[in-house]
Amino acid sequence: MTSFYTESALITKILGALIYFRPSEFSDNGLDRVLALQVESQESSSLIKTFQNVLDQFNRADINALNMAHDEFFSGIGDMPAPPWGSVYLDRECVLFGESTAEYKQFLVQQGFEFETHNNDPLDHIGLMLMTLGALLENQTTAQLSPELEELLGHHLLPWAPHYLKQVKALINEPAYAQAISLTQTLLSDLQTAFNLPVKPRQIYFKVAQ
Repeated sequence: MTSFYTESALITKILGALIYFRPSEFSDNGLDRVLALQVESQESSSLIKTFQNVLDQFNRADINALNMAHDEFFSGIGDMPAPPWGSVYLDRECVLFGESTAEYKQFLVQQGFEFETHNNDPLDHIGLMLMTLGALLENQTTAQLSPELEELLGHHLLPWAPHYLKQVKALINEPAYAQAISLTQTLLSDLQTAFNLPVKPRQIYFKVAQ
């Protein structure tokens, strides 16, 4: 069980960074070295093998295609078909920096997290939230869910992320990001099952036009 938490911590942090940072900025944030890693071995779990496939997809991908996909789905440039910020889905007005963002920011302050975001981006970007999840998972060593993880997953992330990920997966065509989104879906589902975690019911206000 501990190895699952360790693997999940590593994978969520890297998936979060791959989703949050523009590919042209990967080298500035150390992701070029991460993508060069070979994390898979003969003894690797299916989770690590799938993660290695994601890294390989990013390594094979055309940088211009990656940048274009990131601009469309994760950077906040123009009209986004499936915005990557939690408050768009959880706040009645479907706005950035809504009430749910303020709640999440308070949670981050309480846990001692600080982020330097692009142009004062909202902190509830899916990529940033996955990086936070990875940091908290690093301290998870037993099957007893920590209060911090319970709040992050049950109150701030899982009420909207599965809906968002399902919508963006149906829209995104770039293979590397498509696989990253698919693995994120699997990982969040596995964590919810492993912790037997109840998710706070919250209304989803933003519906993606297919």
